Amino acid sequence: MGAEEKQTEPGGIERRVGIGIRLKLFGFLLPLVFLLIASMTWVVTEVTQSTMRHDLLQRGASISRVVALSAGYSLLANDPLGLDRLVSETRASDPDIAFVAIRDASDMVAAHDRMTERAKPYRTVPPLLPLGTFGDTRADEVVRDGRRLIEYTTPISFAGRRVGIASLGLSMQGLATSQRLIRQWIFKVAAVILVIAFFGTLLLSSLITTPVKRLHRGVLSLASSETFQPVPARSSDELGALTRNFNRMAETILAQKTTLEKRALQLEEAYISMVRVIAASLDARDPSTKGHSIRVARMSCLFGRLIGMGEEELSNLERAAIFHDLGKIQTRDGVLLKGERLSHVEEEQMRSHPVNGTEILRMAPFLHRYIPVVRAHHEWYNGEGYPDGIKGDEIPLHAQIIALADAFDAMTTDRPYREALSSEEAINEILGFRGKQFSPELADKFAKMVREMPPMDETTLKSMTL
Repeated sequence: MGAEEKQTEPGGIERRVGIGIRLKLFGFLLPLVFLLIASMTWVVTEVTQSTMRHDLLQRGASISRVVALSAGYSLLANDPLGLDRLVSETRASDPDIAFVAIRDASDMVAAHDRMTERAKPYRTVPPLLPLGTFGDTRADEVVRDGRRLIEYTTPISFAGRRVGIASLGLSMQGLATSQRLIRQWIFKVAAVILVIAFFGTLLLSSLITTPVKRLHRGVLSLASSETFQPVPARSSDELGALTRNFNRMAETILAQKTTLEKRALQLEEAYISMVRVIAASLDARDPSTKGHSIRVARMSCLFGRLIGMGEEELSNLERAAIFHDLGKIQTRDGVLLKGERLSHVEEEQMRSHPVNGTEILRMAPFLHRYIPVVRAHHEWYNGEGYPDGIKGDEIPLHAQIIALADAFDAMTTDRPYREALSSEEAINEILGFRGKQFSPELADKFAKMVREMPPMDETTLKSMTL
């Protein structure tokens, strides 16, 4: 049995020949002992519970028959005190009795352990489960007043004549408590036996499960991009061979993953660079807007850093700002470069550039993260913007920041139809639209930032390149 061989197949995959883990599989015969114990426990529990339930049914039927036999004379004699004493004594005789009722031949309650039920029609409830008959007594499982009961119904006869009905409710709580105690006792005994069996198989099971757990952790580490550590292979059986082969596979996967990540990053940068070129070309179509996207991106990042954004978020904000007017590439020069007020049709064409920009970005999966911001940079805080009419916090934060920088740059640069405003004039215009076009909180912080910046002369504007 100790003779074992190892073979190495092409590719370095190790394969074991001979007796190994198959011998350990015999250890799985021990769970049959556990199964046997569990089966015996279940059988004993079921038999015990069935016996206790049967005893409870018999006890309730006996009490119900005694009540019926004792109540006949009092019903005929119209003796309410005798009936009340019978009900009271019966109710007090057994803590499991939930109620006792005696009704006359017209189904009116002649006596009840609850005084409020007397002289009223007996309130019947539909049975959940018929439990059988015991002589002339019928037993049903019912729910009465929110409690699960066994209700017994026994006809009351006197001198061969039926004069009423005795009803008795027996609570199942006592049965449940007794059954629970029996189960606990049986389970304790079974637990002792299982513990003995457990310690008998612990060593063998650990020999099998420990390497599997190590492999499992290695797979999770590999799948979750954590720093992968080779899984220790301490055995010389099939699990040891599997572990060593897994380590080789993981090294290959990690190497390929690194290569793929580099290529994906290069591809993403290529897409972004391409879109940057398109955005710069778009700005160059109109001399009055040359460098507009770059200035908006720089101003947006300055503001983003002011309000506490991290470097990764600032990078996303910068790119979204570069792309914000990308959709204008589909706008005709006659509309884009027009030096006078646009017609309604031309204005609608110009207002379509956020949607056009999102369609362009949608072509590259790497750029999808910027779509919500590009689409929403002309939305207004009060919901009067376009294209979707969203408002308040529905507008992405990056879009709100870019809207402020976009408006400021547009007002502080010369356009064919007007001269540039000063920084202070532009800020006053922005503050005039706080709560309407812009978030009041962001507008105030943006105004404070601009007022604390050096004067935005031509040299400063030209230096705002990325």
